[in-house]
Amino acid sequence: MGVLGLALLAPTCLVSYFISSGNNGVAIAANITFYVSAILIYLFPSICVALSESSQPRKLFLINLFLGWTLIGWCWAYYLALSVPNDQDAEVELQRQP
Repeated sequence: MGVLGLALLAPTCLVSYFISSGNNGVAIAANITFYVSAILIYLFPSICVALSESSQPRKLFLINLFLGWTLIGWCWAYYLALSVPNDQDAEVELQRQP
């Protein structure tokens, strides 16, 4: 979900931002889509860790929540989310070792 989810979410946010001007139904739906996708992008590192069933999602959530508004904080949280090993991956590695 890491890079592919972000690759799908970012264009959705961008397109809905450009469509959201006006008072018609399409603009209102695009406005709602923009705000939902913007929140999902902001919390994307935390969502990745929560879905990967890692052992410490709270630490990354707090980093993402309090430092994610800066680009450096968000990139740090995203790096940590991608580098946290899965519990399932750890089990597979343990089974491979003799």
